[in-house]
Amino acid sequence: MASQPDADNKKPLDHLPPELVVRISADVPADAVQVCAPYDLDAGGRYSEGYLVLANGRLGDFRRQDGQWSGRWWNAADVKEAKIVEGLGMGLLRLSADGKAVAEFRFTLRHAKAVAKLQRTLERRLEGKADEGEPVFEPPKPDEKKLRCDKCGRVIPPWTEICPACTSRRKVLSRLLDFVRPYRARAALGFALALLVTLAALVRPYLTAPMVDEGLGLGERGRAGNYGTLLVYILIMTGLAIFGALAGGLRERMMATLGSRIARDVRDKTYEHMHKLSLSFFSKKPTGSLVTRITSDSDRIWDFVAWTVVEIAMSFLTIVGVGVALFVLNWKLACFVLLPVPLMFFLTFFFHHKLHLGFDRLFHRWSQMTSIVSDALPGVRVIKAFGQERREVDRFARKNNEFYQGEVGMIGLWTMFGPVMGFCTQIGSILIWLIGGYWVVMGWMKPGVLMAYVGYMWMFYGPIHMIAHMDRMLNRAASSVHRIFEILDTEPVIFSKTEAARVERLSGRIELRGVSFSYDGVRKVLKNINLNIQPGEMVGLAGPSGGGKTTMVNLISRFYDVLEGQILIDGVDVRDYDVEPLRKRIGVVLQEPFLFHGTVGQNIAYGHPEASMEEVIAAARAANAHEFIVGFPDGYDTLVGERGHTLSGGERQRISIARAILSNPTILILDEATSSVDTETEKLIQEALDRLVANRTTIAIAHRLSTLRKADRLIILDKGEIKEEGNHEELSAKEGGIYAKMLKTQNEMQSIIAIAG
Repeated sequence: MASQPDADNKKPLDHLPPELVVRISADVPADAVQVCAPYDLDAGGRYSEGYLVLANGRLGDFRRQDGQWSGRWWNAADVKEAKIVEGLGMGLLRLSADGKAVAEFRFTLRHAKAVAKLQRTLERRLEGKADEGEPVFEPPKPDEKKLRCDKCGRVIPPWTEICPACTSRRKVLSRLLDFVRPYRARAALGFALALLVTLAALVRPYLTAPMVDEGLGLGERGRAGNYGTLLVYILIMTGLAIFGALAGGLRERMMATLGSRIARDVRDKTYEHMHKLSLSFFSKKPTGSLVTRITSDSDRIWDFVAWTVVEIAMSFLTIVGVGVALFVLNWKLACFVLLPVPLMFFLTFFFHHKLHLGFDRLFHRWSQMTSIVSDALPGVRVIKAFGQERREVDRFARKNNEFYQGEVGMIGLWTMFGPVMGFCTQIGSILIWLIGGYWVVMGWMKPGVLMAYVGYMWMFYGPIHMIAHMDRMLNRAASSVHRIFEILDTEPVIFSKTEAARVERLSGRIELRGVSFSYDGVRKVLKNINLNIQPGEMVGLAGPSGGGKTTMVNLISRFYDVLEGQILIDGVDVRDYDVEPLRKRIGVVLQEPFLFHGTVGQNIAYGHPEASMEEVIAAARAANAHEFIVGFPDGYDTLVGERGHTLSGGERQRISIARAILSNPTILILDEATSSVDTETEKLIQEALDRLVANRTTIAIAHRLSTLRKADRLIILDKGEIKEEGNHEELSAKEGGIYAKMLKTQNEMQSIIAIAG
């Protein structure tokens, strides 16, 4: 797993306007400031600018009025309650004392997380969980998208994580050198061959002058040609051509292989890093976008390394070499060759900016289009069940057409660029023939020199054209590299510390101490949960939907980290364990079991791939799955379809249970494991679960309360808080209790169903 990422070293005052920092620093030391939260609405709902500052037990309110900052401080201990009231598109922080409001601060949802952090800090102080001088730094989560650029303040477009205006294409592409370093010898040899090929090409036009003047005898009037001399130069040019072909072919082969290796390494590292990222990262990213980055973007990197880099290098070498040759042959004529060059470079830079933004937008549209495909194909059964094929086709067609329109716009821009550059080249050619031809006619220049000059002229303009047209490739490559490094630069929220303890054995004792959690940093899903689960105990979680049951087991599995409090397993904070071995000791059986494309045996052995066939069969027998598996034509070698859709829900669930049995976890989490199957299948699954939970610490979530009767203890959650605790008999007998009401409602529903049946 990943090592601990660097902490955000920014302090609260670093986010404030400099003049406000000066104003606050006049009252309190800068290092005493613990939390700063902006608010941007006044009492009348009009936009304003203000900040709340908590420092040394004092709470400050600073507002900008007429360009000046004014403020006041009061004792934070005077505040007895800090509460956020949610409104439509806005929120209100209400500070109260003795039942009366001390102050109210209104803010748009843009600042909701910052204000919620201040409110949580005040709550901790009111509950005695924080010291007066305790620093409170809650840096933004690494996988949390910023709305504005910290550097320039511009809004970051939806298709990227980094501000395009502050991104240097050169710096982005230079980061590829990290992947080139292992192959630097091959890269150096490839560039050396490119240099030799370029030098060979530079010699050939120079030989044109003696061939025309001496071989053909056109250098001086009345002088006869010399075929032998002509033949010598032809042989030299033939040798250079053969050398150029062989060296060029070897160079292309080496660079293509190098590009392929680098693209492979980029794909490996990107895919590996993705698996280190938290669930919150994937919940915010379209699947199609992530697939595109690993596939299409890595392929563009191959194209860039294999061809673009070398061609640009050869183009620059050619421009320098030809430029020297032009001035050596005739410096006056060289000045006319250079006349169109400034205009060509201006056009290149002008079109570059438009193309760069255009390719970023195209990628965003491409990601939207591929996301539709990624969403639709796994859900094709639902699409067909509701007869929504035409709707999905139309949805894809709209996004496909948007991509087409954007691509047409880019094609229009690009095809206009080429002819304009070609026209600049023709201007230079016309000037050379006009002036050089006149000098030859007047006898001021030999015909062979003019012919060599014309050859060098096209060699000079050709690389400029190449570089100008390579700008498209550079933009595409820079956009692709940028998107790949967005993933590689995303630090995992859930990581193993450097000194993390590796789990060898667990007894299964779980303790939650004052646990609170929020997905968005504003609304708490769990609030101050305290719970002890003993080794081998089976605890059932029940309650209304949205009460926080799944969130609790996600925190125990450390798919997320707590916002406040601690979760301990065997007396050790889960954040102090090495994540990977910890999760191997926690088995999970989900409501919708996921099966990978492969054989039944491979799916059962997924968590324990080195297991023998005998162990796989034993696990299947324990899960009541062996009987239906051997009924398949290929038994345990039967291939299951995408996500296991060739199997029934009950069959998939029993294979999932067999997978959990084979991994032999110490802690078992059952998340609605029997909610979506028939009664007969539920009985088989329940028998398998009874074998699975034996001698294991088990946490079972269920809406079918009958499945929780065997639990040692029931925890009833509602609105993120533990409302009831006890066994089935105790809670069912509690008049007016949540569990008793839920049980009564379910019994009534079952009676209605039985009568209707």
